[in-house]
Amino acid sequence: MSSRLYKDAFEPMLLVGLFAPGEQCSAAATLGMLYYFILAHQPDFDVVWCRGTVGEMIFKPWVEKIESLGGKILTNKRVTDIVVNNKGVAKGVCCDNEIFAADAVISSVSISGIKKIVTESKVLNQYPEFSNLSNLGAIDVLAARLWFDKKVDIPLPSNACFGFDQTTGWTFFDLNNLHDEYKDLSGSVIEADFYHANQLLTMNDEQIIKKVHQYLTTCVPGFANANIMESRVIKVRQGVTHFAPGSYQYLLRAKSPITNLYLSGDWVITDHGSWSQEKAYVTGLEAANLVVEQLGGNPATIIPVEPDEPHIKLGREINQNLRKIIDNLIPQFWLP
Repeated sequence: MSSRLYKDAFEPMLLVGLFAPGEQCSAAATLGMLYYFILAHQPDFDVVWCRGTVGEMIFKPWVEKIESLGGKILTNKRVTDIVVNNKGVAKGVCCDNEIFAADAVISSVSISGIKKIVTESKVLNQYPEFSNLSNLGAIDVLAARLWFDKKVDIPLPSNACFGFDQTTGWTFFDLNNLHDEYKDLSGSVIEADFYHANQLLTMNDEQIIKKVHQYLTTCVPGFANANIMESRVIKVRQGVTHFAPGSYQYLLRAKSPITNLYLSGDWVITDHGSWSQEKAYVTGLEAANLVVEQLGGNPATIIPVEPDEPHIKLGREINQNLRKIIDNLIPQFWLP
């Protein structure tokens, strides 16, 4: 791979796929991300959005379903520890001074969230597997949504951008095209997301919005004649998992060292093959199925990743056969 190809194509994909410059990314994570998003199913390299807000389209029906089955959603309850008996079985969850009894526990928090819980916990930090999570890091992200006074012709609804900040990747989306609530507005509504946005988080909202407007104009000149009528900025420090070199050894699977404490999230190891938000969702289903396996019930159906496209499958078979031939013909001089 040439230096130009790396800088102009490969690293930008890492900045928006793994949220960090190439030299800060694990080789295993890089291959996994590229394979899932690009190599295996090339037509699928795009973003699928809800036709409305995630809160309205996903979480509200989900909460209603849980409550209809007798469950309760407890808000403003910060998990501080796990209650474990002398046999190493989780018996409850501590939220400051409150204890909620449990037959099984599923953790569905970010890597930053679980690290904070472990730090404050008197139970989890006794397990080296949880203590070692401190070796994992996270990356700053920023999201800006802009409402313009006129419609701008945007060729594509989803756009990955590079060449602006050396260590920051960003994407922008035409929400008039992607969200039903904005499709009939007279002005464009744009969502811009920045990854590895360390230097941007020190700026105030006005500075950020000005920069985003400039960047949009560079990509789509029509934005030069559009005025911003409303804007929102969300800054999230340590918001997404950093898959740094050597990080894999500290990641955990859904089954934790505590018998009935299960884990989910994009930082949890799975054999499914998915990545990012899809991986977080899949590991959540896997954790739920482990609870079903423990307590009984109907397991969730997990849709497998689509089979490789024919040319990828052929390439993999050729590579495997070549390796077998080389191993048979060339003596192994390596030390055991």
